[in-house]
Amino acid sequence: MGLKKSWKRGIIKLLLEKLNFHGVTMHNRRSLWQGSLAKGLGLLFFAALWVFTATNIGAQGDKEDNVLQGKAIFGQNCSTCHTIGRGVSVGPDLQGVTKRREESWLRVQIKSPSVHRAQKDPIAMSNLEKFGIPMPDLGLTEQQVEAVIAYLKTAEPAPVSTPAQYFPTLAIGMLAIVGLTLIGLIAGTKKVEVRP
Repeated sequence: MGLKKSWKRGIIKLLLEKLNFHGVTMHNRRSLWQGSLAKGLGLLFFAALWVFTATNIGAQGDKEDNVLQGKAIFGQNCSTCHTIGRGVSVGPDLQGVTKRREESWLRVQIKSPSVHRAQKDPIAMSNLEKFGIPMPDLGLTEQQVEAVIAYLKTAEPAPVSTPAQYFPTLAIGMLAIVGLTLIGLIAGTKKVEVRP
């Protein structure tokens, strides 16, 4: 045990001499090392938090913009024939359509429904028979179609599930607890005298 302590002290003394820390007592050296480690861990923690927050805010903002654009497009082009959760109008109610139909089918149906009619798609043919009016080609771009689909996904009642930010928030919280505990253990180490 004594050899281990002297070996550590010898390395610390050598490092401090190389770094020109002459006149620093052993207690101050330990505090200096612990303080530097605590500052480094704190800086690392806040850098990780900053990067995580910045990337999530950007991704969430883009998704919200896409949904808002889809809502506007739906209001201008689709709402004269379709409703969401208000029953059948000229065309079918689109409540839950993203769960009933595959996204690839929805893309074609929204962008150019005449393709489905030409292919004699059973769903398109059933809708034509049921409602009697073919859905027109609206001339939307791919981006507009994706925006409408994003809006249709959010326009339906959300099932009870774990929020998307739950696990990342939990991970950051655990990292903060571990980091603060380490900082406290390193910076708050005291020598305690045990009396017989």
